[in-house]
Amino acid sequence: MAEFARFLRGLTRLLDETAGWYAVFTLRDPEGMRACLDGTDVPPWDVVESLLHDLAGWRGEYAVRTAGPRARRLHEEAVAAYDARPGAPARLGDRLDMMLRERQYAALRERELRAALLAAAGGPGAARLADELAWARDDHVRSGARARELQGRLDALASAAVSRRFPGGGTGPYEREPDAGSAPRTSGTPVAPAPPPPPANATRLARLRATGRGGEAHALLCAAAHAHPSELPRLMDELESVGLAAEVPTLLWEVACLPPPRLAAAADALTAAGRTAESVRLLRQGVARPVGEVAHTALALLGAGRPAEARELFAALVRARTPEEAVEATASAPGELVPLLLEAAADVSPYRHRDISHALRAGGAGF
Repeated sequence: MAEFARFLRGLTRLLDETAGWYAVFTLRDPEGMRACLDGTDVPPWDVVESLLHDLAGWRGEYAVRTAGPRARRLHEEAVAAYDARPGAPARLGDRLDMMLRERQYAALRERELRAALLAAAGGPGAARLADELAWARDDHVRSGARARELQGRLDALASAAVSRRFPGGGTGPYEREPDAGSAPRTSGTPVAPAPPPPPANATRLARLRATGRGGEAHALLCAAAHAHPSELPRLMDELESVGLAAEVPTLLWEVACLPPPRLAAAADALTAAGRTAESVRLLRQGVARPVGEVAHTALALLGAGRPAEARELFAALVRARTPEEAVEATASAPGELVPLLLEAAADVSPYRHRDISHALRAGGAGF
């Protein structure tokens, strides 16, 4: 990572920090950019590509043809070093969760701006809307690329875990047929009890990863996400037992895409099984969907006797959406959802509580 950081610092010294993509990244995420330059984090590859694009503007295409291959090699080495650190699957999973939410929000924003631009029909606000639409498209493309990059890194960690656990490409002794030519065990010879075999779903997933069949592995996770919610905690235990903890974030994301009642039931099952952290992550992922569906999920959680989870869901909504959008989520059942929203906003911060209260009053809510 240190060598890549030195390369990145050298690259940015050749650029104008007040112009181009370098200026955009520094303005949008100054702390993240500083962490990458210091060598404590690794930027997504699209950031490096954009900085090389800036370099081409200053030094010409030849400079990029020279620096590009080295940048790619050093970036890959830095990513490998970062992902070899303890706790990497959890960190990457959290980032993937966030990036998938950003991708969904960017797609929604792009659709809204496209519709607004069509309605403007060349009016005085059309130029501004066109500019905002271009940025929304860029956000959508970048978040999608970053999500794929993070998923690839998680897949690589999962495959490596399988290889370490089951060397030689197999999936463990439980998959092998008995050796017909082996000598029979002498009666009375003590034999250590065999551990229980890995469960079928986890074993099959391990086999698919070990043989490079990533598409089939993802399809298996999608199918598992549609199983009965009570099966979800057990499946997570199974994945972790065979070294596939890196698959859990992907599984959670697939569950987060289920209809609101199923999402609420899954969060309930995770909490009941003591997997509170995964339940919270699942609920936070769920706020990327339309606010009406978020409201439906909250009502389902309240109906299941899970008010804390419903409040966590609305707290995530308050963090991720505008006050007006958060207030919109209460429209279907204001008697139940307005107090919940205010409590959730207070949990987030006094400022968010103030903004939500103002938006409620502006919308005519009395409380």
